[in-house]
Amino acid sequence: MTYRIITHGNCPDGFASAFFFKRYWKFLAPTLKQNDIDTAQIIGLQPRDAQGDEFEFTDKDIILDLPKPKTDVFFWCDHHSSNRVDELGKNHHWHIAPGNAGLLIDIAVKNGLKLTDELKLFKKNTDIMDAAEYSPEQITECFYNHKGKPSALLKLHMIGSMFHTRDTILNDEIFRTMLMQELAETPISSEPLWQLNPAMFHNARMKSYEEWREVVDEYMEYDENAKCVVQDDRLAEFNRGVADRFYGIMKFPQSSYTFSLRERKDGKTTRIGIGSNIFHKEKCKVDIGKLCKATADKFGDGSGGGHPYVGGCTIDSKNANKAKEFILKSLK
Repeated sequence: MTYRIITHGNCPDGFASAFFFKRYWKFLAPTLKQNDIDTAQIIGLQPRDAQGDEFEFTDKDIILDLPKPKTDVFFWCDHHSSNRVDELGKNHHWHIAPGNAGLLIDIAVKNGLKLTDELKLFKKNTDIMDAAEYSPEQITECFYNHKGKPSALLKLHMIGSMFHTRDTILNDEIFRTMLMQELAETPISSEPLWQLNPAMFHNARMKSYEEWREVVDEYMEYDENAKCVVQDDRLAEFNRGVADRFYGIMKFPQSSYTFSLRERKDGKTTRIGIGSNIFHKEKCKVDIGKLCKATADKFGDGSGGGHPYVGGCTIDSKNANKAKEFILKSLK
């Protein structure tokens, strides 16, 4: 059985974590061999997949940016507060950090990796993206049409656009393809990756953001009591474009939180996302990761969690209204 690198799929931090592990594995799991890395299968999963029983993990799995599976695995590293593990085995790492890729870099540096300027910039920008530590100017550059030379942060957004299309099969294929090519120091300098034309995907995504912002006001409102922007996609007459996760705080700068509900295509489950106003995190008095886990335990199958300032969960659709009431009451 070959090794498998199993990371958070459809996620820039999951991609960055897998990239870094493949490129710098000698500083993370030195008992591996180059052939183990070259032949390792790349798999993207969602947190609920790691928390459930359907996916079968093995003792040759390398798990990144995901909850620790119930079975023994070769390597595990995660940074979400809701996925804390008190007793860590060999090659198992957990620590609260802005991003999982950044945590892997910290571990590698402790094990002798020289931190170059490019790696420092890579860590800084992956942390910004996963912990939502953007400035207003960075939001404007990365989520609206930008003219001029792209920053390193925008380049990482362009790469992320490649596996954020409406076609999930295409997303997975692009995700794997990028990670199976020859890897340079970071994704920014990996020429084979840029030959896939991430700018084309990014331009399409900017258009999708624009179309979404034109219709979302119909089902987005501000709850003054909870200081929360509520986006209930179930109330939409029709959906268009791709959601801009920071539009709510740009529209309602006085908010402390954002909260969204979106029913999945199967109609049986609903996806919930909760975030803080990234420009006023001092207003966030609720541990959002813990709230998402509590909501999942109460109204779903327990699949949920995240950071103190942002998180998500999946619940049974029949419980969506009760979950909405529970969350807004908790935020109040």
